[in-house]
Amino acid sequence: MEHKLRQLEEAPRPRSVKDSLKDLINLSSLMLDLAYASIIHDDEEIARQVLDLEQSISDLRKSIIIHMSLAVRNLTSAEKAVSVFKIADTAAMVAYEAVEIAEIVLRKMKIHPKIKEGFMKTDESVGVIQIMEGSRLEGLTIKNALITSGVGFDVIGVKRSGRWTMNPSDEFELKAGDVLIVRGTTDALTCLKTYVGGA
Repeated sequence: MEHKLRQLEEAPRPRSVKDSLKDLINLSSLMLDLAYASIIHDDEEIARQVLDLEQSISDLRKSIIIHMSLAVRNLTSAEKAVSVFKIADTAAMVAYEAVEIAEIVLRKMKIHPKIKEGFMKTDESVGVIQIMEGSRLEGLTIKNALITSGVGFDVIGVKRSGRWTMNPSDEFELKAGDVLIVRGTTDALTCLKTYVGGA
């Protein structure tokens, strides 16, 4: 199913509470995936991406609180608002925990080998890929990138000009400078990083 492109920073159009809540949940999940990946690979770049997303979480949570507060007219709408606040707060807590995990890597703290071993038992991982000028993937849609590279992966987020697009559609066109958050097996991500180098 093709997802609507949504910007996580300032957008030209007002966004609904439903869309903001969906983005908040998806983004917090993404941050947790990235945080674990930063631990597994001891990768400071991935860890920095987690911290980079923290402001978007705060902005989305603030937007939801403002919109729901303004919508309260009676007891029924107040109860609905409380339910939404609880979901938003839970998602935000997951995001903030992800930040704490990422900071372990950035502070170069020692991690017990057994803990890292536990993280590595998962079949999939998350990585950060940047589309450089001259990359084989530059100018391709995500759908065509999958076909051309011969590697199986999911693009779960794209950062372009300081703005994040979550769950881009298959027809999203990749450009030089794009930072992609991708999910796949460890082998697939390794192959993809090699492939996206200059032609």
